[in-house]
Amino acid sequence: MRDTGYIAGYLTVADAIDLLQAGLPLYIVSAPADTHALPLAGAWKDDTGKIHTDCSAVVLNPATAREIGREYNQQCILRLYPSHCAKGRVYLLKDMPLNREVALHYCGGYTADGTFLFTATEKDVPFIEDYVEWVPVDIEFIPVNG
Repeated sequence: MRDTGYIAGYLTVADAIDLLQAGLPLYIVSAPADTHALPLAGAWKDDTGKIHTDCSAVVLNPATAREIGREYNQQCILRLYPSHCAKGRVYLLKDMPLNREVALHYCGGYTADGTFLFTATEKDVPFIEDYVEWVPVDIEFIPVNG
């Protein structure tokens, strides 16, 4: 993939929530933070509790998501599929340090754009009272080379 400095089809976090509400599945891809290759900020907590920061993007096309994932040696991409009977939820929150910490602690990660952040979880989250909105979704981690 050639880095042109131009990000085609850039979606904000609010755009992503709008698309989920419209019934479209989304794919969240990431790259190492120091590459600055993707427009959004992200962080996630691994199974050992270590926090990783990265840059990320929301894409609509699964082939594009896999291509970006392979380019940056990612193991998996996050697929969010809206469904009225889904087990999970995507919460839209104001992007502020406390909400980032809470999303990492209770949900395992977030994607943010400086105005809003979203976090996806299948757990009951008792802390979220100040969310902007939420969307029911099925959450799946898809192997990049699968």
